[in-house]
Amino acid sequence: MRRIFEMLLILNTGNLLAEQASELGIDPARITVSGMSSGAQMAHQLHLAYSDLFSGAALLAGGPFGCAEGSVVNALRRCLAEPGTEIPLDTLNQTIRDASADGRLADLENLADDLVWIFHGSLDTAVPVSVNDALVGIYQGLVPLQKMEVVTDIPAAHTFPADGKGTVCDKVESPFVGNCDYDAAGTLLQFLYSDLQQPDRDAQTSVSKVTLAAAKDALLDETAFLFVPPACNTSDSNCALHLVLHGCAQSASQVQMAFIEQSGYLEWAEKNHIVLAFPQAVASMANPLACWDWWGYSGEDYLWRDGKQMKVLSDWIKQLAGL
Repeated sequence: MRRIFEMLLILNTGNLLAEQASELGIDPARITVSGMSSGAQMAHQLHLAYSDLFSGAALLAGGPFGCAEGSVVNALRRCLAEPGTEIPLDTLNQTIRDASADGRLADLENLADDLVWIFHGSLDTAVPVSVNDALVGIYQGLVPLQKMEVVTDIPAAHTFPADGKGTVCDKVESPFVGNCDYDAAGTLLQFLYSDLQQPDRDAQTSVSKVTLAAAKDALLDETAFLFVPPACNTSDSNCALHLVLHGCAQSASQVQMAFIEQSGYLEWAEKNHIVLAFPQAVASMANPLACWDWWGYSGEDYLWRDGKQMKVLSDWIKQLAGL
């Protein structure tokens, strides 16, 4: 009964007003992003498009920038390594350079001191090893090797690896959080932010509903979720800000609060003064699994700074950070 009450309290928390969000004490040098699967694709896109905003990215079971080249056929074949297909890495790298030169992406020099953490479960067959290798290949040309960490030795299927929470690790089961005896959220946050303290596993955390401006036009859910540690509720608190992007079939409309609560982000954020932003994709005829747009269902500019989803998410982060 107590658990039900706590859930109702979380889900019925009133929307934060824009003025309240702008009073958060966010350090603009400590804004990062992570994502799982399609969320990793979107996090990767955001990182390259807005490297003037994000200082690092953590990507789980993702693929290389522009892999689909605006084609759902490419997305389903080439980007999932169907036999006989190949990812044109040289072409994608040239596209990135050209787009940065003409302003569709941020200046690539911004990436020189960014941190990049990449994870691929050794049992993951949904996103093949070759696709993950292509993602690594993109970053190897953009970020110094000492700024990167690639994890490929955890026996996890296509699931978000957690420690003590979720379903089995070696299968792909909703809510796609696997009890893998591996704290991916904690590991990636410790990589992106130095000197973090170990969390209190029994910490009480309260996630608020917020309204995401212009979400509907970008084919996103107008309801997003925000976690603000008590220490971050003042304008001089100097907190970090981390954007978390769920995977396909992992949105709140599909798994309720399971991903947000079981992934492990909340405990680390509460202990270490990190504000967490959890936007939500929605299912549609063109996007039945509520994936983030990495193949063009929201428009042909989906990859670039002015792409609908890219702009909604980056504008929200800027608002939260008071930029």
